[in-house]
Amino acid sequence: MDQKKPKILVIGDLFLDRYVYYDPALSKPSLETGLMTITGIKEEYSPGAAGNVAKNLAMLDVEVIVLGPVGCDGRQYDLERELSKYGICTQFLIKSQSHVTPVYTKFINTNTGEEDLPRLDIPPIGLNETSRAEMIRAIELLVPTVDAVVVEDQAEIPGRGCIDGEIVCRLLDMSTRFRDKTFVADSRTKPEAFAGFLVKPNMNEFISGLKRMGIIGNDESEIPHKILVQQYLTDFSRKVRSPVVVTAGEDGSFCFECGVLNRVFSLEGEVKDVCGAGDAYIAALAVDHCSGEKPLLDSARLATKAAALCVSHKGTGKLSRQALSEMSEPEYCEIDNPSIFRNSCRLPGNVKRVLFDFDGTISLLREGWQPIMRDLMIRFITGEKEIEEEALSRIMVEVDEFIAETTGLQTILQMEGLRKLVIEYGLVPPNEILTPLEYKRIYTGCLKKIVEERINENAESKYLLRGALGFLKTLRKGGVTLLLASGTDEEDVIKESQYLGVHSYMNGGVFGALDSIEEYSKKKVIERLMKEERIRPDELVVIGDGPVEITVGREVGAFTIGVASNEKAGFGWNKKKFERLEKAGADVIIPDFSTGASLAKLIFKNKI
Repeated sequence: MDQKKPKILVIGDLFLDRYVYYDPALSKPSLETGLMTITGIKEEYSPGAAGNVAKNLAMLDVEVIVLGPVGCDGRQYDLERELSKYGICTQFLIKSQSHVTPVYTKFINTNTGEEDLPRLDIPPIGLNETSRAEMIRAIELLVPTVDAVVVEDQAEIPGRGCIDGEIVCRLLDMSTRFRDKTFVADSRTKPEAFAGFLVKPNMNEFISGLKRMGIIGNDESEIPHKILVQQYLTDFSRKVRSPVVVTAGEDGSFCFECGVLNRVFSLEGEVKDVCGAGDAYIAALAVDHCSGEKPLLDSARLATKAAALCVSHKGTGKLSRQALSEMSEPEYCEIDNPSIFRNSCRLPGNVKRVLFDFDGTISLLREGWQPIMRDLMIRFITGEKEIEEEALSRIMVEVDEFIAETTGLQTILQMEGLRKLVIEYGLVPPNEILTPLEYKRIYTGCLKKIVEERINENAESKYLLRGALGFLKTLRKGGVTLLLASGTDEEDVIKESQYLGVHSYMNGGVFGALDSIEEYSKKKVIERLMKEERIRPDELVVIGDGPVEITVGREVGAFTIGVASNEKAGFGWNKKKFERLEKAGADVIIPDFSTGASLAKLIFKNKI
């Protein structure tokens, strides 16, 4: 960061954060109401909302001026006192008897150190004509004297914040007149209104803005939010005519500038309190971006460090240039294809083997297996008895979670899990409980009827995930050995892969489940590759739509690609799959193989 001390104007609603430390042991019923008292033993104060951003800027060695409405009350005195501790100029606060000084009161349990009671808020009330006129005069007076302007539009109740339509219009006018200055906006309800500013919404604010702008509709519900950011950040930036940073909490941020979209990954570390992380981020972003001709990516990486430093402390955190300089640099990657989600920065080495899952990854012949298994599991667990709605609901939730977590396992292992659930719930007499193999035969019998009907349609391409065959051809053309490993019975995998025309591409073998659990697993296939064929972890890529193969691949150090496929449509995203694959740690997540060319370029570094 440049050592020149910049001057920054912060405009917005300034809150007083009030921390009341209470002792539960001292609580007692009120004589008047009978309600339990909250007995505080200590109070602490800190600037909040726009005041917290100002505090963070001051800790980064910035000369800070704050502008916003406050009341003529004791809380205004407390707020000014706290701001003055950081050398922040409060001369231009708009003080009025008709306003209140907003307060967040947080109750901290002295026994646990945790905030465990509802927060008490006194929100701002918005501007009247007099205070609005005063703010406009102050804006016109102050903007020419500063290096940057940070607008904090964070009022949670519509119509009660000070950044209203007239203030926005005046700020837009000033940004046009003073193009040599940096204007930054952090707006909860209208980030798209700040054309020409460096705009920093969080992910939810960004998506709400897309809907208001008509860029997306309500039919995007199956697309994960991070993918919506990747797909539409370019459009958003062009509409507001400015660079944009979208923060994604623990998942880092996305930034777009000069036609380039980057993802910045968050730093690992202990998270003690997420409160104030966004304020730390916007402060560091503004300071760095106004300190010279720096790429937005560099500023976003510094801001990521500031947020990480903030969450490592209780409360709203403490920043310093020295502490930021000592932190490791966040990783980042350029996003060439918005339909490819990079969940990590790692890439494979010289890839020699690619192991594919089958159902849901390549084949759609078994689309709908989850509801079939779900209905059968519920039937077997309940013994088809009438049970209370609450108990049935609990069973349904557990079954759904079980199927989601075991997607990719051999069917026999899933049936073992089913048998355990049948025993645990105790609704079926012991003599009526089947073996895992018997449960499996009933389930596969139901599923095979559907598969046979689909095969008899003679519409192979209908049951291939979009782009799968082309991607297989690309890999084979590049000399990569391909393998297929499925939790479905081996004879069925062979038959179905032959029908779909993919069997011939699997020159490394086709593997499926056997009746004996010990004889086969995806993990055993991978271990054999490494032991017998001496394949190194960085030479192996594992591709699948379930957390099982992704987890197994990660455990051995392979590069993993999650396929968050919408099996019903045959292409596009499935949000629940995306979330499971992201949680499992897939290095890359795709919706289907229509991204094949970009995916091959990414993992094979233009070699094929």
